[in-house]
Amino acid sequence: MLTKLFIHIHRILGLILCILCFSWFISGIVMIYHSFPRVSQEDRFTRAEILDTNGLPAIQDVLLRLPAKIPTRGLSLNNPYGDPVFSIGGGRQRIEIYADTNVVAPVINYALCENRAVRWCADRNITRVDTLHSLDQWIPLDHYKREFPIYKFYFEGPEKYQLYVSSRTADILQFTNSNNRFWAWFGAIPHWVYFTVIRGNQNLWTQFMYWACYLGMFMCFTGFVLGIRSYWLARRKGFLRSPYKKRWFKWHHVTGFFFGIFIFTWILSGYMSMAPLPSWLFGKQDSSGFRQSPAERQAPSPASYVLDYRKAIALTATPDDPVKTIEWTHYQGLPLYRLRTVSKEVTLDASADTIRPFRITEEMILAAAKRLVGDSTTYSITKMNEYDNYYISRRRPLPLPVYKVTLDNEAKDCYYYNLESFRPVHYDTNGRWKRWLYRGLHTLDIKFLVERPALWTVVIWTLLLGGAIVSFTGIVLSVKYIIRLIKCRI
Repeated sequence: MLTKLFIHIHRILGLILCILCFSWFISGIVMIYHSFPRVSQEDRFTRAEILDTNGLPAIQDVLLRLPAKIPTRGLSLNNPYGDPVFSIGGGRQRIEIYADTNVVAPVINYALCENRAVRWCADRNITRVDTLHSLDQWIPLDHYKREFPIYKFYFEGPEKYQLYVSSRTADILQFTNSNNRFWAWFGAIPHWVYFTVIRGNQNLWTQFMYWACYLGMFMCFTGFVLGIRSYWLARRKGFLRSPYKKRWFKWHHVTGFFFGIFIFTWILSGYMSMAPLPSWLFGKQDSSGFRQSPAERQAPSPASYVLDYRKAIALTATPDDPVKTIEWTHYQGLPLYRLRTVSKEVTLDASADTIRPFRITEEMILAAAKRLVGDSTTYSITKMNEYDNYYISRRRPLPLPVYKVTLDNEAKDCYYYNLESFRPVHYDTNGRWKRWLYRGLHTLDIKFLVERPALWTVVIWTLLLGGAIVSFTGIVLSVKYIIRLIKCRI
């Protein structure tokens, strides 16, 4: 009775999910090399104008123009559209002030949006403009609705550029070309189910993805039970001899036996990319967090920076490598400037009126670790000259050496300090579980494989193709089953 129930459940869930699973695996291969198009910070930086110190005001004058009680953390200066702008904060809470008090904030209208579109693609002519009052395939997220109407500009040329500009803020929202749109249809769109009709409703999309994962994992579980049962009943015919005679049943059984566990872990890890760890299973742990002294917790005021930012820009820039952006930041309370030129990033110590490049030292890290744990917690520090399973990245090489600070507390907090980053990488017990359940299982971010890129590629391709074959045989069996049902009804 239970076997028949599992057969019916597996067959019904296969009818519903086999095409979705097949698209997940094939699109997963594409997503190794191509993601969903977006406007990156690098795109914006490349198109920004250079900073000219002529006419820039003293920082004290800028602070006087800020609204009362506005924190100055995250202050930066750049030149996105020809007039230098001070920015504070981020996202929709960002405040922008023109450096030149004589510059009047432009009226946000179509003419301004068109002007910014022309500047973005200066070597292309606009061939068409659409006014969007609903989401389309390349702006499918719900938060874009706040920007309606959105102007969509089409440009001439083989790349077929398309640019989306908000009519509310005149900000660039999206930028695509024919190549990344093509690959998105075979990669990110089916993989993340980025179809506008679903993705445009955040709650609907979330529930769809959750239930697809729930049902997919249960489908795999019933497949495990049935597959192992079939091998057990046919054990006298030989080791791992499938009892099925029909070709598609046999292939589904054999490939499902070898790749089924991967399909299950892939669906599970996909679910974990969206959902928090269940508290009923992992509990709720209180991490010690990133401890700082009161002085460090409060970023130094830009007015207290001894080195004038205009001097920092002027002495860092060269005719061939001008400065495009400067940021007011700090390290453990020490005021710093982070400047970015066309070709490099420079960090300067702003605590004295001289140009002094800033570099994190081992002594600074040891002092930061001591402040982190205080006197009440036992800890150990290990200097690592190679990666481990948590301090490693497949996308980019992380700085070495790194100092691993391990706390002897309930959450088993662990911090990785390197000589380039201002804040450490942090893991606690739940963070480690999350990393294994998502990145470990979904993208195989495992030290042994990450350090061997060719092997990683072979393994991930093999597993993805194996999952695709299992799903494809399921599609064939589902179609055959539907045909049989139709014939029985006739």
